[in-house]
Amino acid sequence: SKSLYFSLFFLSFVVALFGILPNVKGNILDDICPGSFFPPLCFQMLRNDPSVSKGDIHGLLSTVLLIAQDNTTSTYKLVKSILKQPIKDPNVKAQMTNCLRNYNDAVDYLNRSNDFYKSADYKNTSLYSSLAVHESLSCNHGFNEVPSQLKSLSEAVQEFSNRSARIADNLK
Repeated sequence: SKSLYFSLFFLSFVVALFGILPNVKGNILDDICPGSFFPPLCFQMLRNDPSVSKGDIHGLLSTVLLIAQDNTTSTYKLVKSILKQPIKDPNVKAQMTNCLRNYNDAVDYLNRSNDFYKSADYKNTSLYSSLAVHESLSCNHGFNEVPSQLKSLSEAVQEFSNRSARIADNLK
C-alpha cells in the first residue's frame, strides 16, 4: 500500500514537473515558438542551438537572452545613427528621440534580466525581459508606420525578449 501511494505521488510529481517545464522529452522549440510573436523567426534563430537538441531549457534561456541583448543593442545603435542624420519631419525626430530612450532602457532591462538569470532569480528574469518588450513596443507605437530600417530589428527585440520572459516563467 505504501508503494502504491509512493507510485501515485511520484507519478503526480512527474506530471506536475512536465507541466511546468516545456516539452522536456521532445523538441523545446515546438512548445516555445508556436506561441511567439513571430514563430518563423523564433524557429529560424533557435533551430541550431545545441541546448534545443539536449532539451536544456536553462541553456536555451541563456541563448535567447543573449540574442535579445544583441538585437536590442543593435537597435539602440541604429536609432542613434538615424538621429545623427538630418530628419525633416519634427514628429519623426521627436519619436526617434523617444525610441533612443526606449532602447537605452531596454538594453538596461535585458542586462538586469541576464544578471537575474545568472543568480537563478527567474521571476525577475521574466519581469525585466517583459519590460524590454514594453520599451520596444512603446517605440513602435509612436509611429503611424514603423520605419522599415527599424521594423525587423524591433520585431527581433520583441520576439526574443518575450521568449526569454516566457521561458523564465516556466522556470519559476
